[in-house]
Amino acid sequence: MKFFAIVSLVSGLFATAASAVDLHLEFAGGCSTSGGGFICRNWNPNTCCSVNSGTYFASASFRAIPANWNLQCRGHAGPNCGSIRSQQDSGGRDYICLSNGPYGGTGYGFNNKKMIRGATLDARDGEETEGCAQPDVLYLADGTQYNYTAIAEAGQATDELVSLIKTGASADDIPSDVSRYHALPKPCTDILLRVLQLFYQVTMRPFA
Repeated sequence: MKFFAIVSLVSGLFATAASAVDLHLEFAGGCSTSGGGFICRNWNPNTCCSVNSGTYFASASFRAIPANWNLQCRGHAGPNCGSIRSQQDSGGRDYICLSNGPYGGTGYGFNNKKMIRGATLDARDGEETEGCAQPDVLYLADGTQYNYTAIAEAGQATDELVSLIKTGASADDIPSDVSRYHALPKPCTDILLRVLQLFYQVTMRPFA
């Protein structure tokens, strides 16, 4: 029973990983990560990701889109998750870049309805929305990542932190009370998933 429970857990992890979409809000144009920004990892559809009403981004990107999905990738004008400034269908691509900001937020939905430029999410007939939510990771120009969810919940001064990121701050410039929220980089999580994949292959081999 324990064996099958483990196999079921591992299968669930890969099912989740296979359907994960990461949304990036980038301060630099062209969807470059060189200026720092925020990541909304494993984001749900019809949930706009936004930092706050005073923060705007030059570009937004959608990454790790499953190949069999056709998404409406949306860039929202501010404040927060306002009207749709621009959109692009994924059409089987795993990466979409929306470069014509500024954007106050970003989100996506499944491509089964015609999008209306300038419409708000609530105004689109028949499509469920879950409102606006904050990203869970922030990263610096040097690639250092922090757990933004934990930072916000701890009551840290996020406005000052955003200002630091915009100036091109490195990890050495981040206050110590924030640096302790250092996040696990995505490559490390990818390695963990690979280990689980190998475990899954080995444990399932006798049943093939």
